[in-house]
Amino acid sequence: MKQVLLAAADRDLLACYQRILSDRFGETVTAFDGTQVFSLLGTGSFDLVILDEDLPRMDHQQLVNRINERNIPLIILTTGIRQNANGQTAHFLPFPFTPEEICAAAEGMLREAEETLNTLQESQEKQEKKGERTDE
Repeated sequence: MKQVLLAAADRDLLACYQRILSDRFGETVTAFDGTQVFSLLGTGSFDLVILDEDLPRMDHQQLVNRINERNIPLIILTTGIRQNANGQTAHFLPFPFTPEEICAAAEGMLREAEETLNTLQESQEKQEKKGERTDE
């Protein structure tokens, strides 16, 4: 099971998608403003963050930077099509979207993060083996 942080200012939307994501992925922690997200990032270990771009009480870019610093896959819920900018590593999911679309986006980001981790581990193992050969 995965731990997801879901943040949206609309509490009805938050409750609805929390149920959907919890059923699919496991524990889904919620926040309804930027300061809560910032605090939760300091106390939890999340596999994925889903963030409404219009959260109150904190600069959106600050939150994105903090999430990227922790190498957590990120989906940004947005009101329109967006392009990655300023080094953001994120998937943008424009409103309106269906429960299937948010779950598919989450599954894709989690799969991508796992593949990246596996590639890094394989690369590290190759480097370690190469180092062992030169030590002999």
